[in-house]
Formats: sequence, structure tokens, C-alpha cells
Amino acid sequence: MRKFFFVLSVFTAVFCTLSAGTLSAADSAIAAAKTTASTSYRLRPLDVIQVKVFQEPDLDTIYKIGNNGCIVLPLIGTVSVAGLSLQDAQRKVKELYEKDYLVKAEVSMFIMEYSPQRVYVIGQVNRPGEVIFPPEETMTISKAITSAAGFTRLANKSSVSVKRKMPDGSIKVFDVDVNAIFRDKNAKDFPVYEGDTIEVAESIF
Repeated sequence: MRKFFFVLSVFTAVFCTLSAGTLSAADSAIAAAKTTASTSYRLRPLDVIQVKVFQEPDLDTIYKIGNNGCIVLPLIGTVSVAGLSLQDAQRKVKELYEKDYLVKAEVSMFIMEYSPQRVYVIGQVNRPGEVIFPPEETMTISKAITSAAGFTRLANKSSVSVKRKMPDGSIKVFDVDVNAIFRDKNAKDFPVYEGDTIEVAESIF
């Protein structure tokens, strides 16, 4: 009987160890994926971020990034963060605090709420209108067309216009052969950005 319990105990210990190792590996994979996502994500206007400075509660703040890409923080004022990764923005704020106010600033920055990613698809698609992408997903023209329920039978798939407002206020128009992207799985997809308008014209043939 003692031998049976001894064997059972050994088996249980081995099983628990292996299970723990499996869970640990899974947890590590999930953590790695989250780290990659947070590293690749670039801050955008209307993201809501929390800034905390260790042992400086008066400097802690929650701020929505303005349309100009900036936040306003205690003491250091306006800081441009749009286009930066969370880590780079955190480093920038740390350097600004240490420049004139703190000897060693321990700054933490968190995204409390992501801004929506929207593009507009009009013309010869089955469901024209606004297309919303998940916060950290890369937006492309093929994904936008697919989200708009695809082309109509009258669509000119080889010449799709993408209208984009540039930083200087001008409008730039790109002509994209979406048909080639759909036909060739190795073709490079065309990236689209917040506020772009995708217009699918009617084929003349």
C-alpha cells in the first residue's frame, strides 16, 4: 500500500511539474505577443493615456491626445507624442522632467483607451460607408474593401482612388490596382490611414 501511494505521489509531482511548464510556456507566449503589440503600436490623436511619475502623485494625469498629436502635462506643458511608440513617448516625458524638474524621474505610461481607426469606402462596393478597424490592426485597402462587402459587378477594380489629407492640409490622391492585390497573394497590399477615403469608380467597359 505504501508503495502504491509513493508511486502515485511521484506521478502527481511529475504531472504537476509538466503542467506548470506547459502553462508557463503558454503564458510566456501570450506575454511576448502583448509585448510585441505594445512595442509596434504608435500613439494616435484621441488615444487616452495615463501618465504616472513614481512618488510624484501631483504629476500623475490622464489625458486624451489632441488632434495636434500633443498632450499637456504638469510642469513641462505641451508634449508631442503622436507617432511615437508607448516606450518612446515614456522616454521623452522622462527626459523632459529630468531636464529641469526632477533628478531621476520614473515615468510610466499606459493606454487607457484606443482611438478608433476609420476609413471611408464609397462608390461601387456592396456596403459603402465607414469601415472601423481594431485599434492595433494594420489597415490596408484590401481589408477595407472586404469589410465593405466587396466590389459590385460594375466596379473598376484596377483603378481605385485613395484620397488622403496630408499634414500641410493638401489632399493627395493615390491610384491603386486592387484587382492585382486580390489576384496575387504575394502582392504588397496598400496601407490606408485614419481618415482616408477609398473611392471605387464604375468601370467604363
